[in-house]
Amino acid sequence: MNFTMLNEQLRTSDGVLNFCQEYKLLATSKKCVTCGTICNLVTREDTSDGFTWRCTASICQRRVSIRTGTFAKSKLAVACILKIIYLWAFERAGKKDLQRECGVKSAHTIADWKNFLRDICQDHFVRNPRQIGGAGRIVEIDETLFNRRKYNVGRILEPVWVFGGYDPTEKEGFLVSVPNRNAETLLPLIKKYIQPGSTVVSDCWKAYNKVGGEGYRHLKVNHQVHFVDPQMKATTNHVERMWKEAKQRHKIECGTKREHLDTYLSEFMWRQTFGSNPFVSILTHIAESYPVN
Repeated sequence: MNFTMLNEQLRTSDGVLNFCQEYKLLATSKKCVTCGTICNLVTREDTSDGFTWRCTASICQRRVSIRTGTFAKSKLAVACILKIIYLWAFERAGKKDLQRECGVKSAHTIADWKNFLRDICQDHFVRNPRQIGGAGRIVEIDETLFNRRKYNVGRILEPVWVFGGYDPTEKEGFLVSVPNRNAETLLPLIKKYIQPGSTVVSDCWKAYNKVGGEGYRHLKVNHQVHFVDPQMKATTNHVERMWKEAKQRHKIECGTKREHLDTYLSEFMWRQTFGSNPFVSILTHIAESYPVN
């Protein structure tokens, strides 16, 4: 579905409702929270949604917004929210472009929805923990500093260590911020994110010395001598390329507030995994985080 097709689908209240019910973003049935009676979906022209739930019990007749208990806790029209989600999913617009294309006056509103979508990415991985690598597969690991000032110029920000791994065969990785890069911090993360039996490739940082005793084959690359080990052909070039891409995204977003860094990292991982079909994927994950039935 392209943006023109989406706009056509969302042109009417019926179209918006059908679209949201198809992707399980809005309920297809509801019981009255007051008396437990089945509600009917009725038209209501004085709301931006065009519909409301109404209890069928004659002594109740309670009305409830179709948004109650859903992801759409906003004053924006649902059609506008869906357009924001589409453009975010396909990385089609910055804040100003999103404001213009979706008719949103407040830049803060756009920022809030982008933060919400990053939270969805993070929540997906919390609910669906995964490991990369496996028997016969290679996982490159490394750690890097985020928000380090270049040439000691710019605002003084406390640097944050980020640890990550990358499977060059499956082209998927993980990134997680860490308080330090000690063995006590990194080894549990290696076991959490990398399948046993994997071949783990790292540089010669001392925190990795015990990786080989944790159920992995461990290869080291001495970067003071070469970037690709001449005998084992081991390298960390792929994970370092992942750092470059992650930092480039970080730069495009004009930096990241400390409290949002983990969700930015989650978004990066999410796009690695679901980038081939991002709009349907994010709608599916919203529905999983905010079940309506």
